[in-house]
Amino acid sequence: MPPSPKPAYEPKAWEEVPCPFCGSEERRLYERFGWKLRFTYQWCLGCGLVYQSPRPRYDDDFVRVAYGDYFAFSETFRPGDPVNHSTQANWEQLVVEMATFDTRRTAVLDVGSCMGSFLLAARPLWGRTEGVEISDKMRAFVEREIGVPVHGEPFETLEPEGRFSCIHMSHVLEHVPDPASWMARARALLEEGGLLVVAVPNMLSLDRRYKLLLKRAGLRKGEWRPSKTPDHLFEPTVPSMLRFLDRHGFDVVSHYTYSRSDETSRKPFNRLYRRRMLLGSNARFYARLRPGASGL
Repeated sequence: MPPSPKPAYEPKAWEEVPCPFCGSEERRLYERFGWKLRFTYQWCLGCGLVYQSPRPRYDDDFVRVAYGDYFAFSETFRPGDPVNHSTQANWEQLVVEMATFDTRRTAVLDVGSCMGSFLLAARPLWGRTEGVEISDKMRAFVEREIGVPVHGEPFETLEPEGRFSCIHMSHVLEHVPDPASWMARARALLEEGGLLVVAVPNMLSLDRRYKLLLKRAGLRKGEWRPSKTPDHLFEPTVPSMLRFLDRHGFDVVSHYTYSRSDETSRKPFNRLYRRRMLLGSNARFYARLRPGASGL
């Protein structure tokens, strides 16, 4: 017997917010989306970020609905379960590239560790490897099966014993209501000249542009199932990320777009399509802490 469909999500309250990246309130409508097109994306005229406003109030009810599937997935982990090695080749390719930017490699912190695939790949290359993860089950799984310490407190208040030569954030920043607080913590936790590696969705990918074009032409509805709420509070673009990192004391030394099948976009076609034209579905930024910026 198939499971009963989840009830429609009805936000208890909505909130208007300025641009999460630059604070500007100058904007124009970008898109309405979701079930009955109830959610709204705005285009920031200050920095080019696409963000939700109004959005469901960011409270315990929102977190429960937005991340219910994630926490349910984490509950399936049991002692003795094997580490999933199916994506390790991609992660190993990525950490080799990261190591060329972080030549010191004294310590790396992975924010949003999930089941530990990145930490497993990074452990042989860095002197100290640590993670941050909100799910108790996933945190315990990584510590038990991979042997890497994982912090459970929120990243913006994290106080580990040492600093890091590299901090890695893969597809977590777009879930954060106050991304500036994360940049402040990253500056405080990085060594002088340390490296911040951030991966986010690319709102201006060819795929996203094509779907929006079809929607505006009336050829695609773009509606979601009733129970789903958008867990991405904003959708980064390459220009908005470059401005955001610069604003928070980081010099971007490399950036490109990529797909999950080629994490570093090294295949011949991807070098043009994703590295030069920046049309891939995800974007990665290597940013070095600017001298004197840790106290911004």
